[in-house]
Amino acid sequence: MEQIIAFAAVIAVITGALTEVIKRTKKVPKNFIPLVSMVIGLVIGGVTIFIPEIVSELSVAGRLLAGLISGLMATGIWETFKDKKGSSKYAKSKDELGGNSGLPKS
Repeated sequence: MEQIIAFAAVIAVITGALTEVIKRTKKVPKNFIPLVSMVIGLVIGGVTIFIPEIVSELSVAGRLLAGLISGLMATGIWETFKDKKGSSKYAKSKDELGGNSGLPKS
C-alpha cells in the first residue's frame, strides 16, 4: 500500500499539470474537472503498465489504483491552495473570513 501511495504522489504532479492544461482550454465545465483529473490519472497509471522499469513491484491493479489516487490528489491539492474569494454564511465577522472576503468595508 505504501508503494501505491508513493507512486500516486509522483504521478500526481503530472496529472495536475495535464488537468491544468485542460482547464485552461475552457472546453470542460468546472464541475467535471475532478472526474477529468481521475481519468487522466487512470490513463497515466495504465501507461505505466507498459513501462516495467518504473515500479516493478506493483500489479496492474495497483498501478491503476495509484493513477486514480493521483487524480484525486491533484484535484485536492489544487483546491486546497487556490485563492478563495467570497464570504461564508457561517462567518460572523470579516476577521473570521480571512483574506479577501468580498464583504463591504465597515
